[in-house]
Amino acid sequence: MSNRSSLIRMMFLVTFLIFVLIVFSTQLSRNAEINKNDPIYKNTVILTSQNKAYSILLHSITLNEYSISGYSNKFDSIMTFPVLDQNLKVIQNKLGNYPYNIHKCNICHKQ
Repeated sequence: MSNRSSLIRMMFLVTFLIFVLIVFSTQLSRNAEINKNDPIYKNTVILTSQNKAYSILLHSITLNEYSISGYSNKFDSIMTFPVLDQNLKVIQNKLGNYPYNIHKCNICHKQ
């Protein structure tokens, strides 16, 4: 009986390890799609809020109806700004020459 119970434990352990490896490999493959050394991920835009200027990574910008969100390296967080005419003009000027598809960057920058 003890051989059988140890065999069952071993089967559960192997099944668990296989599951962990599958989850880990899918995370690696998802992150491998992004080349973080590409200079496009270093482009920044300066946004203002309450008479202060903040440098935000351009590829991380998300435009909403009443706010603009983006990742700040200095503060290591996602920052939210009100939609102001000056901020919109700056973003539109930068995005006009941007060769990549802008989307919410939630793979490399978490809230």
